[in-house]
Order: sequence, then C-alpha cells, then structure tokens
Amino acid sequence: MVNNLSLLVYLSFGFLISVSDVRSRLIRNRHLIAFLVSGLLLHLSIFSFSNLKSCFFVILICSILHLLFGGRIGAGDLKLFWVLSFWTIDFTEWLEGITIVWLLGGLFAIIYLGFHWRNKPTELSIPFAPFIFLGFLPFV
Repeated sequence: MVNNLSLLVYLSFGFLISVSDVRSRLIRNRHLIAFLVSGLLLHLSIFSFSNLKSCFFVILICSILHLLFGGRIGAGDLKLFWVLSFWTIDFTEWLEGITIVWLLGGLFAIIYLGFHWRNKPTELSIPFAPFIFLGFLPFV
C-alpha cells in the first residue's frame, strides 16, 4: 500500500511540477516544499543518518553543477534534484537517476535541434523537470 501511495504522490507532484516548468520555465518553491514533506512522511520509517550524508553530497553535487553550468541549469531544477534525494533512499540510486535524467534531456535536446536546425534558436531553453521525474521514476 505504501508503495502505491508513494508512486501516486510522486506522479502527482511530477505532473504538477512538470506542467509548471513547461508552461513558465519555473518550479515553484511551495511545490518543492510540499513534495519534500511528502517524501519525508512517506519514507520516514526507512530514513537514517546515512540518508542525511547522502543529502549533503547531493547538495555538494548540485552546487558544483550550478558552478559548472554558470546558471544555465535552473535553480528550481537543482532544488528538485535535492528534494529527490529524500525520495531515493540510496545515494547510488540518486546517481543512477541523475545519469538517466541527463541522457533523456540530452537526447531530447538533440532531437529538438534536429527538427529546428534551420531556425537555429539563439538560446535554447528546455524544461528539465519532466526529464527529472522520468529519470528518477524507477527508483521511487
């Protein structure tokens, strides 16, 4: 029952946050906070000190990503990566999820540019939240 409930909550927030990101390229903090609290409540019985260490490493990785990409990846996306560290119990799962996310997002960008190569968009902005939720779906 908890797995079904967890999946339902994950998919609901995934839809809500993804639609917001696609429409306005904005991930609202109130949605992230509600998603974080939901993850904590649903996984409270299996949360441990090692999860807190994992969350610290996720913060470190997200900070490095922010510095490497010079703000090209949105702050909402980085916060969403951090919130998902509370949904994935194991740090290895989080790393696998983020790898899938980058592959999905990159593949979409290549396909998008392939269809729009004549228009050559000066600045390509891709809503990343749908790919983030899809990439982490196997680990929820």
